Amino acid sequence: DDGGWESEAALILGDGSSVPSGEVQIPLLLESTVSISGIQFTMNASPSDWQTVVDFNAMVSGECFEANFNNTENGTIGLIYSLSGCEFSPFDGISQIGTLTFEISEYAEWGGVIELYFTELIVASSGGEQVDAEGYGGLIAIGMVGDANHDGEINVIDAVAMIQFILQFEEPSESEFWASDVNADGSLDILDVVVLVEMILNN
Repeated sequence: DDGGWESEAALILGDGSSVPSGEVQIPLLLESTVSISGIQFTMNASPSDWQTVVDFNAMVSGECFEANFNNTENGTIGLIYSLSGCEFSPFDGISQIGTLTFEISEYAEWGGVIELYFTELIVASSGGEQVDAEGYGGLIAIGMVGDANHDGEINVIDAVAMIQFILQFEEPSESEFWASDVNADGSLDILDVVVLVEMILNN
């Protein structure tokens, strides 16, 4: 973003959100000025016990690339490679090349954030030459402010649930209260409803 990126390639983890005991898919993105034949990375997370990688898929037209992973004590090792000699061609902009699926622990805290980051990155061009590359991490938010019913979306159904809480027809759980207190003032009232409606309309 600051114009200081001078490497030949960048591997980027996207962001996402989930709930405790839920799953979330995080995009794996590539930006490159050279042809890429293979990628190896080790990824870690903080807190480490709030997540587990359960799937890793390559997303390339023609199904020319494969993806494999292993969760180890030192992090999740991932590989993207082609057994038929395919390459990622140089291109302008950022392209999604894979998807990592995370299972979120039931002990992950509402309102918390899981930081994802690379501790090792090896990017290969044709002929097995190592490319100068940088890795950029991503985030998984636990819950979304405004998602009162915890379905992963913010819409009018959340506003209805919030109104039920305000009128005391229903008692919110701790996590429902957190998600409904949109303006973070410690109470549920019409101020939260107004802010939530603005969020819905702006989306």
